[in-house]
Amino acid sequence: MNQIKSELLRLLRRRDLMRAALFAGHIQHPSFDDSSFSEKILEMAARVWHKTTRCKYDSLKKAEAINHVLYKLEEFHGKSEKFKQVIDDPDRYYLHRVLDKKIGSPLALTMIYAIMAEQVGIDYEILALPSYYLIRLKDVSDEIYIDPFDYGKFLGQEDFQKKFRSAMNRNRILSTNLFERIDSKQLIARLMQQLKHIYILKGNAVEALRAVELLTCIFPESPELTRDRGILYCEMEYFTQAIKDLKNYLKSRPKADDVAEIKKLTSMLKGYREIVN
Repeated sequence: MNQIKSELLRLLRRRDLMRAALFAGHIQHPSFDDSSFSEKILEMAARVWHKTTRCKYDSLKKAEAINHVLYKLEEFHGKSEKFKQVIDDPDRYYLHRVLDKKIGSPLALTMIYAIMAEQVGIDYEILALPSYYLIRLKDVSDEIYIDPFDYGKFLGQEDFQKKFRSAMNRNRILSTNLFERIDSKQLIARLMQQLKHIYILKGNAVEALRAVELLTCIFPESPELTRDRGILYCEMEYFTQAIKDLKNYLKSRPKADDVAEIKKLTSMLKGYREIVN
């Protein structure tokens, strides 16, 4: 796992969004090889380049070409009555599975769109709303937003405000964090976090632990990740490692809301380890 983590760190330092996003495949299979999927994305980007040879500096035309390749030729699906969005399905988040199945979550389709935009030289930024993402073109005269989950639909400023207000009405508690600009590293972190949550909900401790380990590359000083790893070690009956992580969490977060529960768990683990030994 240390070698895998070192490689992810290298990709993050290089800001290699494509390889870092595909790297999540190691959560599912430690020996995952992303080469064929990288080639697939580059091949799609080459088709966009071919369609825009006469408008190399027109980001809007390039975005239209990306839409044509992704949603017309490749038939990627996101927002559709035909395909119900399943938030706890990891295949909606792994880019290699999305490339195979052509069905993705808002996060995964935004990643693919952003990778394509990078490959063809579009200057863009990613805007994150709760459970939703938009891409804003930066080098165009008017405000243009793209919804990768809705077949690359173009939105003007008025359309964006409507979507923003709709998200605010659905998420009043989260209103202070509704509109956030995120970079590629934050996008990768959200992918890893989502996969971690999915596997924790499914009770798949091994995959959840791999996701936590990769997240530590992005947030090496996070006590919460140390806690999560300790709990997962506990589920896998690695009690010594679990106690070590949980103690470190308690030391780092002595006033956290879950201190009582973590102390109780640590005490139980100590007693169980003594019985076993």
